[in-house]
This record gives sequence, structure tokens and C-alpha cells, in this order.
Amino acid sequence: MKPVFRSTVLFGIFTAFTCGCGGEEIVHTTKGIDEKVSPAEFESFQSIINSLPDKKLPEIPSTLLPRPHWTQERTLPIQDLIRQENDAFEDRWSVELIARQLPINKQFMRALRREQMTPEQFVSLILTLGAALTADATDERNDLAAIVAAGEQHVTILTADKTAFSSLSDVRAHEILTQAAWLTVVNRAKVLLQVPPENLQLVRKHREWLDAAFPADLTQDPLADLTNVMHERGIPFEEMPESGSDEHIEWSTKTAIIGEISVDAAF
Repeated sequence: MKPVFRSTVLFGIFTAFTCGCGGEEIVHTTKGIDEKVSPAEFESFQSIINSLPDKKLPEIPSTLLPRPHWTQERTLPIQDLIRQENDAFEDRWSVELIARQLPINKQFMRALRREQMTPEQFVSLILTLGAALTADATDERNDLAAIVAAGEQHVTILTADKTAFSSLSDVRAHEILTQAAWLTVVNRAKVLLQVPPENLQLVRKHREWLDAAFPADLTQDPLADLTNVMHERGIPFEEMPESGSDEHIEWSTKTAIIGEISVDAAF
């Protein structure tokens, strides 16, 4: 699923800095995470942050939603629970929703006016640069396209499951939650795949400043806490001919040693 915060709406056209007899017109639009951030746009963004007392981003909800954790009291069908998770993910990438949650601060609003930037445009830069930061921190050994392809197989099964989650046994509920974690993997990996190389170069150039200004969760590998999900089936291996096969192991009650042993006797 592609985050829905990208907008083609033109929020404003402002007259910028005049020099001598001429002037330059700057067009501000919201940025998508797949769009290049120019050096001038970054400088404007940086100027706003540097004007704040602690030189850090205003507090906003994290874009990194945790993997699903449903209690067995949830009576909705599994497919509806998956839909809710997707909706929550999209909300975390919604420019409009986040802009409405920005703290109302005179100093911050003054900085926006100085840089001729709307709150929505500012938020879109937070999301775009944040996505690039996490992409830069992602383990380069990860094949993101392959991860998405594998994860979507799990997600597709869940989106067709009409079973009420509350009706599942403890074991089955655990299995479903393990499978549902792939939704988090897929959503995060799809964001990473959209980041253009120009934005990666930009954040690498300004990494020290960005690490200080951005929340810690946006400066780290977003897939690191999901490694066990992506490798849940273990590492494939090949049995050598001389080692035999598990299929050929024979067992019978006549030759087996059956009994009980205490914990103390085992040591």
C-alpha cells in the first residue's frame, strides 16, 4: 500500500526574496516520499527547525506503527482487523491529519511565514526526509522487493479471512498474529522502496544535523525489529546424501526406551 499523503494540490504561490529590481517566485507544494527535495527546500526546512528553542521537530505521532497486537476479545473478522491496521498506517502518513496535530506555537508559525511555507508543506518535508533517513539506515542486504512479494502472500490470505478473531484458539490466534506482522513489514518496505536516490544523498550529507533534529525511531533501520518475522521459517539447508534423511528414521515401541526422568536426575 502506498502512503496517501502525497498531494498534487498547490497550497500557495508566494513572492520570495527580491534582489535589486527583480524578484523570484517560489512555488510551494506538498512533497511525496518519492519526490526529490531540493537543497533550497532543505535549507528552508532547516531554517525553521533551527529557529525553534531546542532545534528539534515538533512532536508528531510516529510513522512506525508496531506490529498488530489483537486481544482475543476482538470480535471483528480478521479481514476487518487487517483493514483497520491499514487505515491506521495511512493516517500516520496523512499530511492533513498530522498538520492539524502540530502544536500551536507563535515562534513556529512565525518561522513558517518567514520561509513562506504552509504547515502541510512543512509536514510533507518531515515525512519525506524521515522516509529517506530510515531508508539510509536500512540494512542494505535486505531485498525489499522480495520482502514485499513474500509478505503480500501472507497479507492476501488474511484479507480474505472472515473468521472472527475471538473465535480462535490460543494457538491459532498466535499463528494469525505472527502472519499479520507481515502487514507491518510490507507497509514499511513499500515506503523504503519509494525513496529516490537524490533524497538518500541529501540526508547522508546532513546526517549529523538530521539525527539531532529527528526522533530516534526515524534515524534507525525500520525493519530491524521485524527480522524474526521475515526469517520465521529459518535458513534453508540441504541434507547431504551420507547424512540420511528424516524420512528414513525408524521408530517402534519395541526398541524405544519409554519412561520418566526427574529434573534432578538429568543433571
